Amino acid sequence: MWDERFSADVYVYGCEPSQFLVQQMQLLGQKPRRVLTIGEGEGRNGVYLARLGHDVHAVDGSIEGQKKAQKLAKAQHVSLDYTVADLAEYQFAGQFDLMVMIFCHLPLALRAQVHRQMCEHLAPGGVIIYQAYSPWQLQLGTGGPKKREMLVELSELQQDFKELNLLTCRQLQKNVVEGIYHTGMADVVEMVAKRPQLH
Repeated sequence: MWDERFSADVYVYGCEPSQFLVQQMQLLGQKPRRVLTIGEGEGRNGVYLARLGHDVHAVDGSIEGQKKAQKLAKAQHVSLDYTVADLAEYQFAGQFDLMVMIFCHLPLALRAQVHRQMCEHLAPGGVIIYQAYSPWQLQLGTGGPKKREMLVELSELQQDFKELNLLTCRQLQKNVVEGIYHTGMADVVEMVAKRPQLH
């Protein structure tokens, strides 16, 4: 499905980064970090982070997404380390100062597995920036999966990332206009979580 969607000539989620990601990066400051972006798709978020000077590692299941991300990176004079892999089999390697998971919707069991790896591979002082559609999004129909189990409950984030400091963890309705598949008022969960520094 994703190869088919990403094979379109246009960038179906646009070339601009997630508005939420941009807001959070402005708060975090620009110190170069080792970054992992999960479900990177066509590269809009990874390329933005690379432009800020970060060492960006991206993972996604779509080779068509990888091709478009590399094309976007080249056009903006940056580079991404982009791995095409099934997240059910992908093993995180090393520690990351920043992890980004934006509108990457997975089945519940796989989502729990990915969340667990995110916690295990987040460096001391590291931050996770996470945004997804909530189950209430089904009533709005302005983007995202049509299966409820693919949508993320706020309580799930609070449970799965409880060992971290939750700087932001909220559910809200906001206007999301990001390409042709995310357009209009949306019901989202948003989280920013930080691992405490070692003393």
